[in-house]
Amino acid sequence: MDKNELPKTVTTILNGHNYVLWSQDMRSFLKGHRLWRYVTGEIQVPVRSKDEEDTKFADCLEDWDCKNHQIITWFRHSTVPSIHQQFGRYENAKDVWDLLSRHYTTAGLSHEYQLWGLLVNMKQTPRQPINEFLSGMQSIWDQMEQSTHIVKDPADAAILATKRDQFHLIQFLMALTSEFEPVRATLLQQVPLPTLEFAMSQLLSHETRLRTLQPHHPDAGHLLAECPTIQCRYCHKIGHIVYNCPTKPPKPGQSGILPRPVNHSVAVAAEDSPSDPSLSSIPVSELGPMVFTMVKQFLSSSDKVSSTVSGNTWYFDSACCNHMSPDSQLFSSIIPTTHAPLIQTANGSHLAASHTGSVSTSTLSLSDTYLIPNLTLNLISVGQLCELGFDLWFGSSGCRVQDPRTNQPALSFNNSDSFSHASFDLIHSDIWGPSPTATVGGSKYFVIFVDDFSRYTWIYLMHNRSELSQIYRTFAQMISTQFSKTIKIFRTDNAMEYRDSQFLDFIHTQGTIIQRSCAGTSQQNGRAERKHRHILDSVRAFLISASCPERFWGEAALTAVYTINRLPSSALQNVTPFERLYGTPASYSSLRVFGCACFVLLQPHEHSKLEPRSRLCCFLGYGIEHKGYRCWDPISQRLRISRHVVFWEHTMFNSLSKFTTCSTPSFFTNPSLPLFPISPADSPTSPQEPAPPVDPVTDQPPLLPLRRSDRVRAPPAHLRDYSCFSAVLSLHEPHTYREACTNPLWQQAMTEELQALEKTHTWDLVDLPHGKSAIGCKWVYKIKTKSDGSIERYKARLVAKGYAQEYGIDYEETFAPVARITSVRSLLAIAAVHQWPLFQMDVKNVFLNGDLTEEVYMQAPPGYSDCPDKVCLLRRALYGLKQAPRAWFAKFSSIVHQFGFSSSSHDTALFIRRSDKGMILLLLYVDDMIITGDDHSGISDFKLFLHQQFEMKDLGHLSYFLGLEVSSDSTGYYLSQAKYASDLLSRAGLTDTKVVSTPLEMNARLTPLDGTPLSDATLYRQLVGSLVYLTVTRPDIAHAVHLVSQFLSAPHSTHYAAVLHILRYIKGTMFHGLHFSAHSTLDLCAYSDADWAGDPTDRRSTTGFCFFLGDSLISWRSKKQHIVSRSSTEAEYRALADTTSELLALRWLLEDMGVTHSSPTVIHCDNRSAIQIAHNDVFHERTKHIEIDCHLVRHHLSAGILHLLPVSSSDQTADIFTKTFPPGRFRDLVSKLKMASVKPP
Repeated sequence: MDKNELPKTVTTILNGHNYVLWSQDMRSFLKGHRLWRYVTGEIQVPVRSKDEEDTKFADCLEDWDCKNHQIITWFRHSTVPSIHQQFGRYENAKDVWDLLSRHYTTAGLSHEYQLWGLLVNMKQTPRQPINEFLSGMQSIWDQMEQSTHIVKDPADAAILATKRDQFHLIQFLMALTSEFEPVRATLLQQVPLPTLEFAMSQLLSHETRLRTLQPHHPDAGHLLAECPTIQCRYCHKIGHIVYNCPTKPPKPGQSGILPRPVNHSVAVAAEDSPSDPSLSSIPVSELGPMVFTMVKQFLSSSDKVSSTVSGNTWYFDSACCNHMSPDSQLFSSIIPTTHAPLIQTANGSHLAASHTGSVSTSTLSLSDTYLIPNLTLNLISVGQLCELGFDLWFGSSGCRVQDPRTNQPALSFNNSDSFSHASFDLIHSDIWGPSPTATVGGSKYFVIFVDDFSRYTWIYLMHNRSELSQIYRTFAQMISTQFSKTIKIFRTDNAMEYRDSQFLDFIHTQGTIIQRSCAGTSQQNGRAERKHRHILDSVRAFLISASCPERFWGEAALTAVYTINRLPSSALQNVTPFERLYGTPASYSSLRVFGCACFVLLQPHEHSKLEPRSRLCCFLGYGIEHKGYRCWDPISQRLRISRHVVFWEHTMFNSLSKFTTCSTPSFFTNPSLPLFPISPADSPTSPQEPAPPVDPVTDQPPLLPLRRSDRVRAPPAHLRDYSCFSAVLSLHEPHTYREACTNPLWQQAMTEELQALEKTHTWDLVDLPHGKSAIGCKWVYKIKTKSDGSIERYKARLVAKGYAQEYGIDYEETFAPVARITSVRSLLAIAAVHQWPLFQMDVKNVFLNGDLTEEVYMQAPPGYSDCPDKVCLLRRALYGLKQAPRAWFAKFSSIVHQFGFSSSSHDTALFIRRSDKGMILLLLYVDDMIITGDDHSGISDFKLFLHQQFEMKDLGHLSYFLGLEVSSDSTGYYLSQAKYASDLLSRAGLTDTKVVSTPLEMNARLTPLDGTPLSDATLYRQLVGSLVYLTVTRPDIAHAVHLVSQFLSAPHSTHYAAVLHILRYIKGTMFHGLHFSAHSTLDLCAYSDADWAGDPTDRRSTTGFCFFLGDSLISWRSKKQHIVSRSSTEAEYRALADTTSELLALRWLLEDMGVTHSSPTVIHCDNRSAIQIAHNDVFHERTKHIEIDCHLVRHHLSAGILHLLPVSSSDQTADIFTKTFPPGRFRDLVSKLKMASVKPP
């Protein structure tokens, strides 16, 4: 072939579904032509050296370009047009290969699940060639290898390969048909297991032998040949028997059994006798007579078998078409026959049957048996027994025959998909009970009625089962009155109550047909049985979640049915039973949490003018005969039904005792307070819209005429402790002063705030000058909690309404610096290595320490009674003022400068003090500060100095800072946000959701128009904002949060689903956080990466980088680039520029903290072209459009600030910040981030 002639490429054409096979063929093809390294990128575009001649460099460049485009041409010729049309803008073969790999390399748990499903269900079909079957299985194995984790240890890799080969062999042998059973058994008995190649050679030999022995001549057969004509007695067709009839339904337990082939093959011995010829070498036409001759020789030479066989000896024959015997004495009844067919034997002769009749042996009674005088054996036809339904088992000891009448199983129940066409055409009913615990009204049973058409359910509680007849009368009358219909069919089980004569008489007078299930077959009433299970599951859930006693099960059952009737049902195409029955959607505004605390408005005669107007109760359900709520009153020991109820759905009634300040017993467990009235109401559930019918069967006592008691009223004993009552009320954070002023705890908090304001001389009371305006103020209330969720204190803050301030009059500058989170992480990493202690302090009423330079007037605070006609001239900065943070920071800076501190020029909130004794570092975030260093005496003096200047609170060692949980041990410090993540899951309602293994699904691509727009995006924005703060300690979710935060302006349903997916991942990794190692160096290194054109909408790339201080991760970023890059090299180069900017800031910050780096900082990059551009501008024509600021990489590289090192894609840690991955690769990247699981002690 001429060297310029293009050789033919691979025969496999890539169509989008065969990428694994195509890539294997193309890889081998390119390696054969020594071009594979062009695809991997090992051979890149030649770079001209300084002393290289122009002609030589031009030849090298032309040779590389020729081979590169030759490979691209092969790619085009071996792909379908719809695929190679995507190659237009690619000039590099490596880029084309990477494009195909990204598009058609499927990975992830879902793809692996699909492959395993195909592998498990893969079975060899009859007569399928063994080579063809192995080829299909090998294709699945190859695809599974693509997602297998690479083992670097050679010893482990060898062990894994051996186990994999054995696993493949076992899978292959299990999927073969039964005709390969002899070879399969032989292979599995070998120790060690043979290879798959050896097994294939043995199976191919056996397959060839089977094909050779298949009969092709009509004279070839067994000892007795087939009958000339076979007619099925089931379908009356010729060619098969009843046992193999395709139209006959299988017997119970026999589904899936392969039919017996019509032509039976000859059994061949495993080893031939040395003196006998090999049966496999004998022509098929001679095989039958030879076997017949061998059997005759055996019979004639055996002393155990005489020429006339004993009448008691019978032989099973699988090829015999009928039972046959030569002895007429064995027949109990016999008649001549003239229609019996001729029987052809193996030697070609024919035998005729003279009679037919019945034969009885000691164990069998055989009918339709042929009498053949010239026959020498009594033969039992296996096929004829199978036609009669007998089961036969052959073994080494003989044959066992089982009569089907001795082992008849129960018939299976088919799933019923039938529906009624109208309401009340069919009603299902069943009784449940007795319950081990009676309800509050003494009921131990309940009965349900389920409408088959709408699936609407009615439930009635009963004291005993005999009440059924009266309850059904009431139910039928309600149906007739409310719906003007009569029940057509009433289906129940076979319980005695449904067979009562009075009950049946009423049923028949209504014209209703009753259908009862057979005895012992409750499955025939399955719809009612399943409804029982649904109701009882809900009852248990209600009682457990509310911590209610078991005697509340009646109320829970009524509430469960009420709720179930209003839940969408998959059987009704997600329509609720309520809507299906009434034709209007159900209202959900009245639904409440079962067992929650609530306050019921008392009637006027139940309280005096000075007593509380409401009473704390427990919500138990919905009114039946009244439009109201059923609430349990533990004081009056009865159920209250009222519509004037205020609910605390976030608080369960039984949990209120956890928040009391005294040892008050629980309402549920105090034996002196009986939980239930003697006879409260147990009533059936029914909708509130329209009004339900009145049930005459009820346990509720009649209302007695009211009278006003003349006794002296006393408050209940458990409310005499006013602190207890106040603690219950204080669970709620008030929003207004009017709400808070009635609670002594909030009153105390406001008093403390006012005292602090007066102590610091925050204002002067003056008259408002003419022409001036006073801004307002308000109280803000917050319950401060500890890291474990327990209450720390009640905080009341007076806040000025700064939004009313005017620029230039009330304020000027407003900016105030706070510590960067990167500084916090860097400080913890340095402290861990030096084993410095970390201390935390808090400034009380921090903004009151700032001095105001502007003249600001404020109205008097709500509740401030001194001089109501005056206004407050502010002397100190108050919360809410625009300039308050700046005033406080200026005050603090001036104070700490007196102690010798100076602020960092790279983080203004970082203060450093150096002395002969050591160094002290201070990070300030508004009123919270972290103090550390090696000058221990200086730290103690500085704490004392702060106490003298401000009202401080020493919090000891750092443990909880801005929602960040800090813990330590001998290995270093841990930083996590477990409580913050738990609160976030609670806010999203995902505390009980299933967990996932990655923040986003593999290859997840979100676009602005996916899904439907959210009607209210408030929750989406809140969740995304919270996730952004969670990334402070969770770099593993940084990329996922970066993606969902791009749709805050107009989120859609798919974007909200992605946020929920992230939260499900967080639930499974709630305690993950950062670890700052104490056994690490302080060398700074970085990883930089970019995902070129990763955004499907605007095709902009994503920059990702991370910085490690030794083994501690201190900084990272996942951010979309501001401009579209024309190549992956350009995207990587822009990412290097961003990484360099962060590198400079970190080096300067670390230098202020006492960590200097004299050597260049290493940045790892997996794009060699970007590294070459940074070293010298070799691609000027392709890079001249890149902004000048991006070339700061080259400037600082030449200055020795940084050093670029290439890294493989598999070791690129920054990959996790630019794209999604399958679970295995994702876990590998997370481990590279040095994250740890920090569970609470």
